[in-house]
Amino acid sequence: MVRTHSVYNYWEPVHLLASTHALRTNPISAFQTWEYAPQFAIRSWAYIVLNAIPTALATRVLQGPFAFYVLRMVLAAASAAADATLYRSVVQAVNARVGRYLLVFLLMSAGTTMASVALLPSSFVMYTSSVGMAYALSRASVRNPRRAFGATLAFALGALGGWPYALLLSLPFVYEELFMYGADAVPETETRSWILRRWSRAILAAIAASLLAVPIVSVDSLAYGRATLVSLNTVLYNVLGRARGISPELYGTEPWTYYPVNLLLNVGIVFPLAVLSLPAVLLTAHRTPARFTGDFPGTKTPRKSGAIHAPGSDPSVLLALRVLPVYIWIGVLSLQAHKEERFLYPVYPLMCMNAAITLYIGRAWLEAAYLRLTRSPYRASRTWLFPLCTLAPLVLATVTGCLRLAGLVQHYHAPMDVLQALPNSTATLCYGKEWHRFPSHFFVPPQVQVQFVPSDFHGILPAHFVGGPVDELSNLVWPWAGATRRHLDNVNELNQEEPDRYVDIATCDFLVDVSFPARNPTPREPNYAASEAWTKVACIPFLDAEGSREAARGTPLGRRILATLARTLWLPKTLTRHISHWDETLRYGDYCLLQQAPPHDID
Repeated sequence: MVRTHSVYNYWEPVHLLASTHALRTNPISAFQTWEYAPQFAIRSWAYIVLNAIPTALATRVLQGPFAFYVLRMVLAAASAAADATLYRSVVQAVNARVGRYLLVFLLMSAGTTMASVALLPSSFVMYTSSVGMAYALSRASVRNPRRAFGATLAFALGALGGWPYALLLSLPFVYEELFMYGADAVPETETRSWILRRWSRAILAAIAASLLAVPIVSVDSLAYGRATLVSLNTVLYNVLGRARGISPELYGTEPWTYYPVNLLLNVGIVFPLAVLSLPAVLLTAHRTPARFTGDFPGTKTPRKSGAIHAPGSDPSVLLALRVLPVYIWIGVLSLQAHKEERFLYPVYPLMCMNAAITLYIGRAWLEAAYLRLTRSPYRASRTWLFPLCTLAPLVLATVTGCLRLAGLVQHYHAPMDVLQALPNSTATLCYGKEWHRFPSHFFVPPQVQVQFVPSDFHGILPAHFVGGPVDELSNLVWPWAGATRRHLDNVNELNQEEPDRYVDIATCDFLVDVSFPARNPTPREPNYAASEAWTKVACIPFLDAEGSREAARGTPLGRRILATLARTLWLPKTLTRHISHWDETLRYGDYCLLQQAPPHDID
């Protein structure tokens, strides 16, 4: 599955840079959103270049969508490397058993898997936040510049190259680095010297991190044809644009329940465990503070004669700071009316870490309670109760994660599959109401032009990149200058419909459409598949999620829960036939590639 935002804002620009034929077609075989118009410039071309390099290499030897999957494998490898870095740091600085729990959650949660291969800045921030947290897990110390510089560079790279709001994740690290003694035992006479050394190093790390902006700004300025700091433009758009009636809310709002429901679907048991991490740490600190000095080596603070320690430098506070970024991130996102699933990607690995810590502390509580009840360490060592209590959430995360991923492929993979039936010849392929499920030009033969026909969506649609004249030097340094530097008149930042996006449906050789029996056709969205003007080339079942929810509405609570599970998870038919009412509310439609019938076939 490929998300709409990912396709038009990232896969399409990557196709422009990576595909040798893209600039030679008319119109150019890549779509452009208004965010890439030079007058707005709120999307970074540096991120596109970074991902276009392996894609361009792949297009030299592979045809069709294979380059698409090569880039996904590269993204998966980058995510795996970041996760491995976090895992190793958790084992060394927190606890080996916590590290093992973390590894299972990272590997088996559906959300982390989907985010790992998504071509999105939020996924890039996910990688950098994992690396940043890996460095931040060690104790702050004047003798540990590796922690200060590593974490600062990682968090800064995520903010500059991905999403500026990623800096929120670094706030606990910054606080600890500047104000907490951590691993330092500082005599009272050296307090001022210690403060100066810590703050000087933090400033030096920030200066070094700011140098990361040089190549990013250089690429963006080259692409847009003027000095451009995309991160600043993004912040100004989201903050200052509200005075002009411009805000992300133009693209939809969601209730406060959106993120909890989304997290339960995509990370399952990880979500409630992650939410419980801070209360678990604080309660353990209150009841059994000695556990932190024994079980969590990365949080232990040395004690020396004549040394002082800042308030809150005890191990429990250090561990609380490690789990705090998840709360900050979800708290800030929940306050925003505009909500999207991709906004959660940066904290998926951190949520897995929080969940692992909760699971470990929960097992420790259980062991302590069992010892108090039985008064027998021998019996405690022989019981199967403790492994079962930790194994159960891990197995649940594994099973639900795999079934969730299988369900997504089973129910929603049709938009990518039907395009395999396109002929490798000159033709025009049109999208109407299914414009948001277009999987990118990587799935379309070079000779095929993609266009839009009217639908009931009245917002702004992407437009084809348009070439233009450029000087020889610009063309030599940046061959795509004619397309990326062209100011467009037919774009707006108010999500208002631009009529020039549409073509006459009579010019379409092929049409991608879906027909849901539970939905009534409209004048702008007729049932094309039922018309004699179109013939079916390929049709694949596609789950009508909205229609399925409506069908389940009004049924008993147990059936509504079962219906939700059926929409979310995949189960084999051999199993579902024994589950009463499992799929009775599921509604499917036909996701079709249609071909315009010859005139003589039309009555």
